Amino acid sequence: MDDLPESTIENYVRQKLEGKSYSEIKSQLRGSGLSEEEVRETVRQIDRKVLREEVNRASRKRASQFYWAGITLAVAGLLITLGHNAGLFLSGWPRLLVYSPFFTGIILMVYGRMLQRRQPDPFDIRTGKIRKKRPIRW
Repeated sequence: MDDLPESTIENYVRQKLEGKSYSEIKSQLRGSGLSEEEVRETVRQIDRKVLREEVNRASRKRASQFYWAGITLAVAGLLITLGHNAGLFLSGWPRLLVYSPFFTGIILMVYGRMLQRRQPDPFDIRTGKIRKKRPIRW
């Protein structure tokens, strides 16, 4: 079975992510002279890469949302804290309640940044940490 070059598979992955259907990709592969089994295997490879890219994209988006929510909450908490310390409002409230939005925002920022740094490299296809510790035994 002739394997398609990686650049060709990546091109089909990009086309699929842009909205092209699998049936159109299959017809293009059949038109290029591949057998039915090769077409099926190539579509599986494309599907695996598309799913991995979608999962990574959703994970990156979630990490970014945590980070920006943390910044927003920290700024709001800072303004509340400054207003409380200046005696403008919430003067009868305990300090723990007044300072908690600021510290919660800082914690969310750190958590979002940690998630962003833990993102896998999209081009790294090595085994993950779990498989390194416990290899598959057949």
